[in-house]
Amino acid sequence: MMKKLAYLFLFNLFSISLLTTLSHGQSQLPEDLEKKVDQLFEDWSGSNTPGVSFAIIKGGKLVYEKNCGLADIENKVPINSKTQFNLGQLSAHFTSYALLKLVVEGRLSLDEDVRKYISALIEFNESITIKDLLYGASGIYDYEVLKSICGWNLGAPFSQEDMLELVSRQKNLAFKPGTDYSRSSTNFALIAELIASVSKQSFKEYLEKEVFQVLGMNQTKVLEDPSLLNPTAANAYRGRNGIFVRDYSSNTVLGINNIYSCIEDLIIWENHLANASGKEQQIIQLMSTPIQLANGRSNSTSLGELTLGQLFGHYERGVFSTYLTGSVGGYDASIFKFPKHNFTAIALSNDGSGYNGYLGVISAHHILGNAFTEPETTDFSQLKTKSLTNDHLQQFEGYYWDQEGELSRIIQVKNDTLRYVRHNGYESPLIPLSDNKFQMKVQFDDKIYIIFPKGKEKTMIYQYDGAEPILFEKYIPISYSKEEITEGFGGTYLNKEYNICFTARAEKNNLIFNNVKTGDINYSPILSNLFWGDQWFMQSIEFTTDEHQNINGFYVKNDAIRNLWFKKL
Repeated sequence: MMKKLAYLFLFNLFSISLLTTLSHGQSQLPEDLEKKVDQLFEDWSGSNTPGVSFAIIKGGKLVYEKNCGLADIENKVPINSKTQFNLGQLSAHFTSYALLKLVVEGRLSLDEDVRKYISALIEFNESITIKDLLYGASGIYDYEVLKSICGWNLGAPFSQEDMLELVSRQKNLAFKPGTDYSRSSTNFALIAELIASVSKQSFKEYLEKEVFQVLGMNQTKVLEDPSLLNPTAANAYRGRNGIFVRDYSSNTVLGINNIYSCIEDLIIWENHLANASGKEQQIIQLMSTPIQLANGRSNSTSLGELTLGQLFGHYERGVFSTYLTGSVGGYDASIFKFPKHNFTAIALSNDGSGYNGYLGVISAHHILGNAFTEPETTDFSQLKTKSLTNDHLQQFEGYYWDQEGELSRIIQVKNDTLRYVRHNGYESPLIPLSDNKFQMKVQFDDKIYIIFPKGKEKTMIYQYDGAEPILFEKYIPISYSKEEITEGFGGTYLNKEYNICFTARAEKNNLIFNNVKTGDINYSPILSNLFWGDQWFMQSIEFTTDEHQNINGFYVKNDAIRNLWFKKL
């Protein structure tokens, strides 16, 4: 598999010079490089497959474009430069631009309270500013997680109004606004509402009239109703072994989804970013600003450092690069840049692969070549290592838990080597750099370090190069008998905010939660009061007790929810 999550980067928009227009499909790459890039598209060379629309901009010129495969398999309609694709979460990039445009024009301030414009939100104990939404620091629950907990059928229509109805029920924030970050899609769905309120137009009208049409991006649209999908848009598919089926998405939430664009318009967009002046340049400067809380903490993850324009920054083989990506249903979209080398690659596809960013990154490896200062794959044999005894290594063995990321990991010694073991059994050797610091042996150029802090024997730090460290706590796995689970945790639990009820029962040594809409969720104990489940939207739950040490309820614990309370009846 291509390295995916490591190719995620920060935003710098001023290094791309003027884009010159070439006829679509024409290449200005040397023949040998063109052939190398062409090989990336062999998977879409069949006569009955979905496809991809791809472009490379180098030195301000469109130097390569490829449109291959079918926009409509049933009617044999080929993809071309005007074929539209749903940008998925990449839509947030344009939503942030629209918001910051209103800021620069003096029509709102990022420090204003969100409820001034969105009355659907209840009055929490803490004020939520527009800046909090843009930063991902509002503490408002993620609507995608909420709708799954509520048992919303994945194939059922879900609208902007449905999102607002769910959000309006929230009684407690995940954290004090402006003090932390969470991956909540609701932030940008609310920004879409805010833009409509301030502009006195619908979100669709504002973006299409005040942004896209002004720039000449005439094929770029905001879709509010799936039944009104433009006939020129690509259908979305999923499949394998040459058999593809339509992947219909009935999610019409805006701001974070449902902007449709084509390769031709995204080239125009990059031209605008490179050559804007006046107030437009002020907007772009704001978009390139890294997100930072008042205490100086930045939004840095293994994906990179996030900016107001919703791009991530990352060093790829020693070269600073930027990225944004989106995926929804069978659509995938990505834009990857190497600003110092005036290189941008754009990819849009409709085959449901889940990620197409590798097309841009591998193209950059081919075209930029020696510009990269580090090898594509780390030579671990060249690391300066320290020899450690088995006894020394064994002190680190054990089970470790990351509460925020809901991850359980095992550290164990095997064949004289310390190993990092994931829940699926996949192991990565750990190479000792010192008494307590190890580098994980992985493919490509990822730099991942595992540190066991001295004097804190029950902790482990996972450090991805450039990201905030992740703290794991050591634990001893606990087990319960069927009778203990039944007596201690069995029963019925209710969340009043969303009127959700789960029944809990024992099955062998596991705890089974059931809801008529969600079905069974299988939980295994991690700690005495903490259980880990097999469904992403309620992957960990933490039980609480009353003064008599009897279970009185539990909290859903994940990055996007954190404290959704269920009371035991």
